[in-house]
Amino acid sequence: MKVEPYWLRLPELTEEYFPGKLIVLEGTDGVGRSTQTRLLKNWLESSGLAVFDTGLTRSQLAGRDLNEAKQGHTMGPRTALLYYGTDFADRLENEMIPALKAGYIVLTDRYIFSLIARALVRGADREWIEKLYGFALKPDLTLYLKASLDELLSRCLASGGFDYWESGMDYLHAETMYDAFVKHQTALLQEFDHMSDEYGFVVVDANRGIRDVFNSLRNEIATVVADMLPGEQQFTDFVGQFRPVEDQPPTHKTELTEMLRGLLSALEEE
Repeated sequence: MKVEPYWLRLPELTEEYFPGKLIVLEGTDGVGRSTQTRLLKNWLESSGLAVFDTGLTRSQLAGRDLNEAKQGHTMGPRTALLYYGTDFADRLENEMIPALKAGYIVLTDRYIFSLIARALVRGADREWIEKLYGFALKPDLTLYLKASLDELLSRCLASGGFDYWESGMDYLHAETMYDAFVKHQTALLQEFDHMSDEYGFVVVDANRGIRDVFNSLRNEIATVVADMLPGEQQFTDFVGQFRPVEDQPPTHKTELTEMLRGLLSALEEE
């Protein structure tokens, strides 16, 4: 990847290029980023590529304390913003950059864009928050998983209900968590749409099923990482080596699954 920060170049970044690639999965809560990150990591590693995956609140310096601070629901917007900034800076310096230097594909579940969007909907100054993350490296590819508000609502309810922070209850103080979720996620979607044009996101329809979304993400990533393949394998070979997931020939495991489903259906009918 070309070593190109957004607004502020760190003094220790003397290299012009890293052999690795930085790929970002972005989107609001509930769009399936974590699931897709796991699937993509397995696919890339099975293709012979080294992958380092990361995400918010995973830093050694601030991750644990940040998660603990969120438990009491008393952390203010500015404190949260600086906590997340510290977490990101630590992961970038001590995890992402070393992995990129070593030739890894760094696959990150959210990047500065989620942090900027969260800060903006809570009233932060746009110029100030962008300068705060000015040292962030420009990704080789940013994939924006975009889902409708109705889809996000149904997924949230299916997964166990609303979360205090993901509903924006810390700043909206709505009568119900449902009302807060609708307002908060609507504001986040607007910010992501704005950033999509500004930062050149590749928009992926996340209203579809897991397999369809995965196939779309895989096609986009293939064009970015094909030159990293081991040996003399070319891009055409890389793309041609797989078919969409739903077109894969059935395996013995799939056949066994279908047999079990049939058996369970028969028992239910009895």
